[in-house]
Amino acid sequence: MKRWFPLGLIALGVVLAAVAFLRSPSEEDRIRERLVQLEGAVRIDEGERNPLVRHGRVRKEFAEIFTGEATARVEELGARVRGRDELTAAATKAVGLYQSADVSFDDVEIQIDPAGMVAEVIATATVTGARHGQPARRDERPVTLRLEKVDGDWKIIAATVEPRRQPGDDGP
Repeated sequence: MKRWFPLGLIALGVVLAAVAFLRSPSEEDRIRERLVQLEGAVRIDEGERNPLVRHGRVRKEFAEIFTGEATARVEELGARVRGRDELTAAATKAVGLYQSADVSFDDVEIQIDPAGMVAEVIATATVTGARHGQPARRDERPVTLRLEKVDGDWKIIAATVEPRRQPGDDGP
């Protein structure tokens, strides 16, 4: 009996490893994981003050998240941001404006084209941030992300953050 116990544990381990390996995440799960990675990449922790350190961290993460030619349209940034380097520079500048900031994506809807190579994500981005010396504010904005499968990984090729609605705006 004692001799069979270790063999049974080994067999159980092999079965569990096989199940974990065979149960690969769906394409939607992989896209949601990319959104979580983006949330972490743009986060500003209270202790994060050095723009050079932030730039290095964001640049490394954005290389996994965005294509080199990615674009973004965000009202607060002015003109359309083109290329991963400009996106990284914009994210780095935020540390000079904000003491802390968190982004989360909610109400996420994912549509993947039939070929499985392009996807569109429509979500609500909730940003909670505190400018230096001010209390935290919360802002919600509709966001549209276009992703493309590059070498088997989903990468963002375009991001659009809708402008903040002004009081009295009668929209949908």
